[in-house]
Amino acid sequence: MKEHLKLSFIGIAVWWILLLPFDYALFDWIFKLIQKGVIGFLKMVDEDLIFETDTYGTYVLVALSILLGVVSSPIINRICSKWKWNSTDLLRTILASILFFFLFKYGWDKITKTQFYSPEPNTLYTPFGKLSKDIAYWSLVGSSYPYTVALGAMEVLTALLLLFKRTRFLASLLAVVVFGQVVLVNFSFDISVKLLSASLFIFSLVYSASFRQNWKGVFGFSTEPVQANYSRKHQLVKFVFALLVASECIFPTLRTKNWNDDQFPRLAHHGAYDVFGNRQVKRFFIHRQHYLILQSWDDEFKDYKLDTHLSDQYTSPDGGICCKWDKNQLIIQNDTFPIKQIPFKNLPLLQESFHAFSDEFH
Repeated sequence: MKEHLKLSFIGIAVWWILLLPFDYALFDWIFKLIQKGVIGFLKMVDEDLIFETDTYGTYVLVALSILLGVVSSPIINRICSKWKWNSTDLLRTILASILFFFLFKYGWDKITKTQFYSPEPNTLYTPFGKLSKDIAYWSLVGSSYPYTVALGAMEVLTALLLLFKRTRFLASLLAVVVFGQVVLVNFSFDISVKLLSASLFIFSLVYSASFRQNWKGVFGFSTEPVQANYSRKHQLVKFVFALLVASECIFPTLRTKNWNDDQFPRLAHHGAYDVFGNRQVKRFFIHRQHYLILQSWDDEFKDYKLDTHLSDQYTSPDGGICCKWDKNQLIIQNDTFPIKQIPFKNLPLLQESFHAFSDEFH
């Protein structure tokens, strides 16, 4: 029975990574090619399915991965018998590979601040009580460069420890802690990567549980040291895999030379602006992802996607809105708004500070 569960879990993990809707940098075409037939079939069954983070379609793909994993277990058993592979070692290898990728990927993204980047101007000027929990959490974490980098460094370190046989058990424990914390945050703050983080947490638990001899040693049971002799071919495959993962994660940084997203060049007019003499619009903002955002006096926000082909004039892709800078004025359609830029980077939240004694700031 245990052997059947291991074989099934191997199949589930393989199908999970193959069908997971995730955007890759270098190898996206490979996964999209594999997913094309499955997603096409599911679209025929239900054309309303959306395959994005935590959508109903993604849950369908995970359920399908479980079904295909169980069905594939006899085939996996035959492959293991033919190639004389140990099912436990194969399970560890697959889970370690998946954990290594996501730990390195999200760790690197935190180090370069492409995850948890500094909060946008419109977020900074939104009344705190009107922020959703996920935006509030991301903004607070993103406002601290040292904390974000420390989180990323811990994840990258855990990924690297997975590469060495002497530190894999320690890495498995760290992975449980890392993904356990991520699951807690995502569920507590209603962040929409619950399914992915929960899956990775389960994978880390199973991976850690596969080190039976190590766990026996932890609880004081006498065990013989585990001997693991790997051939040069195995070492070469591991090196190539680690290199491919590192390339996949680091390539976007090399392409854009964006080593710290908080300092990466923004749009020419990125920032926050006060509007004068208008009874409807209090402020407007230019968002880093090419949005014009208007803030009313009731603190309601309305955004427009912008096409930034000119430095002083933006249009929406559908041509529905056009805005143009003219010295201290913004012209939107036929309306002229007197404006003044706000130095939002001087806000206290964006200042790095450290007080050893609380009476220095209380």
